Amino acid sequence: MSRSLSIAAGAGFSFGGYIIGQVVRFIFSLVVARLLGADALGTYALAMAVIQIAEVAAIAGLDSALLRFAGMHRTDLVRRRRVIGFVLKAGFILSIAVMLLLELFAGSFAGMLNGGRMLQLAITCYAAAVPFNAATMLYGHAMQATGRIEPKIIATQVLSPVLLLSFTLLLNAFSGRESALLFPFALSAAVTFFWIRPRLRDIAGMEPGDLRSAPVELPVLSYAMPFLLVSLLSMTAHWLDIVMLGMLTDPGTVGLYHPAARTAGLIRAVMPAFAGMAAPIFAELHAAGSRVELERMYRLVTRWMVTVVVPPVLLFLLFPAPVLSVFGVHFTKAAFVLGLLTAGAFLQALFGISATLLAMAGHSRLSLLNALSALIMQASLNLLLIPRMGIEGAAVAGLVVFGVLALTRLIEVRRLLGMHPFSRSLLKPFVAGSAAALLLFIFRGWLLMLPLPAFLAIAAGAAIAVYIGVLLILGLEEEDREIILRAGFIIGRGR
Repeated sequence: MSRSLSIAAGAGFSFGGYIIGQVVRFIFSLVVARLLGADALGTYALAMAVIQIAEVAAIAGLDSALLRFAGMHRTDLVRRRRVIGFVLKAGFILSIAVMLLLELFAGSFAGMLNGGRMLQLAITCYAAAVPFNAATMLYGHAMQATGRIEPKIIATQVLSPVLLLSFTLLLNAFSGRESALLFPFALSAAVTFFWIRPRLRDIAGMEPGDLRSAPVELPVLSYAMPFLLVSLLSMTAHWLDIVMLGMLTDPGTVGLYHPAARTAGLIRAVMPAFAGMAAPIFAELHAAGSRVELERMYRLVTRWMVTVVVPPVLLFLLFPAPVLSVFGVHFTKAAFVLGLLTAGAFLQALFGISATLLAMAGHSRLSLLNALSALIMQASLNLLLIPRMGIEGAAVAGLVVFGVLALTRLIEVRRLLGMHPFSRSLLKPFVAGSAAALLLFIFRGWLLMLPLPAFLAIAAGAAIAVYIGVLLILGLEEEDREIILRAGFIIGRGR
């Protein structure tokens, strides 16, 4: 299979999994908001901010190291097993330490975020999930490094959110609202880990004693440590709007903001879907010195990401209030926030793969500097704008940071690697998107008169139909035709 097909197949599966995960998380947010209340949704978001930042500390950059080193040693199975074994053992030790620290300081975190007793209980209960979630991610990355991303996507994007939603509904029905908020997260994490754990041996060739006997891999640690800081900074930046809204306002305000962030997250899901499959290929091509092929893959992934995100970007920008009304009329107050967050997510789709390219090319310290600078800028803007503009201020801060970071990484890739993501074929999704946007704008008044389900179905369906039609008129690229022909062959064979 060609590299183009490899990325497309993996990214297609990943994107499908991420979409399922985002949809289930949408439903989960709706359930929490409607059954438990907006304050409970805010409490959940704040607790998740603390836990996910802590999980990054537990993983300690070892996920990036796995992709690079296990990807580089695909043909050396013994060396690959040693790397995987060491990473899994180190991740287990770190995750236990992080869990204990969370249990010890849960009250301090809750006080800092104005959350009170319920937030403290949520952090305490969710902390039990950290070892399971960290192990699930590392097991998934180990399999991804061998070219099998499916178990990771199924575990993290399908099984985990489905279990979280199911446990929440069950506990709310049989044990009450407080149990439904506090216990499902750890339960779903444990079940997910025990699902993915036995699959590592078959896929990566791991033996039972590999974890115990794996020696310390100093090159892996040396590579991972800068990415620990990069990942901590990136995850903190990801949750910084939620955290600072909690510090400067209250859980109710966080609950109003969260659905807009979750909606824009549908667009952001494209980035990890493609980056996950592109990362080991970028690393392999850079190590082999294949500059021309590396640049071709860089441009290809950028174009595919933009092509995928244009339709939802149009829908969220042109109709933010109707989209948010799915969560309830109260949440339409955050319509402008959704527009700002959508614009930021589109910038990430257009330029975000540059960060993956820099990382896989060995520029980990530069990635650290980028992340640190972005975090400082976002925190400063949040402090300036949230007291004056509320949730809109947090969204403006995020958009500005995305824009500056995108431009910075674009310049760095150009200067360090002599590459850029732009090509003539990249114009095609913009032209097709403009045609779809014109259609939605012309029929906007009529669409808004429809009931919400009909509006969403017709607006999305019409925009996608026009978008795909214009893309076909403009002509498919060779890689696109190859993928479509292969997909048709697989479908035909299945029949």
